[in-house]
Amino acid sequence: MVTLLIDLIPLAAQTERQPNSSENNQKITYGAEADFHSAYVWRGIVLNSRPVMQPSLWISAYGTTLTAWSNLALTNLSGSPRVQTTDLILTHRRDWKKLKIESTLEAYLNPRPRDIDDRNTMESSLKLSYKVGRFRVFTIQSFDILTYKGSYFGEAGLGYERRVAKKTELAVSIHSGWASSKFNALNIGLDKPAFNFIGVESSLIHYVRPYLYVRPHFEFSNITGRRLRQYLSSPTFAEVGLAIGFEH
Repeated sequence: MVTLLIDLIPLAAQTERQPNSSENNQKITYGAEADFHSAYVWRGIVLNSRPVMQPSLWISAYGTTLTAWSNLALTNLSGSPRVQTTDLILTHRRDWKKLKIESTLEAYLNPRPRDIDDRNTMESSLKLSYKVGRFRVFTIQSFDILTYKGSYFGEAGLGYERRVAKKTELAVSIHSGWASSKFNALNIGLDKPAFNFIGVESSLIHYVRPYLYVRPHFEFSNITGRRLRQYLSSPTFAEVGLAIGFEH
């Protein structure tokens, strides 16, 4: 099981760049991105410690975005699939003054690169964020609604964004996550609820053309649960990446 939430990669970067006004939200926009990572880390769990590429396509209108996203291994280990996961993500966003509400349905269509029960499933998420000056406080609540009912993951954090040059934007996020016993049993192997991880993400978006951008990014995560750390080969991990994309 995997969810893309919506943080800095890749869907969050898209949603953060969507226009805010109701008039602009009615316009049809679309884009694509190829995101290269030194590793595949999800919710503090290292799913692949080798380089991967995560391509995505999206189309958006009336505050609703449909995204197709995949994770592809760049090194083909014996017995491992090159396409390791494919997700379809439907997100609807509403803004009310300083409050932003994002509801998401995400379908997982491929086996994951872990030796656990990984049937196709679907997850529902709700993200609430509130702007305080240049900062945005957010929380994300995610529930499996199909195959692994009872699996839950929550996140909370603080994001910061600013334009550092005419064509360059900086985004930084500090966040933490916790999970139900079923989530941890499925994805880590320990049947126990826990405060799972803390992490930091940063990205720098630079527009080389009006619709073309590059986005170097960095992520650090640390599994905080002592018993959870015993089940993971890399409980503390840092990875870097570079995304190239366009939006119109």
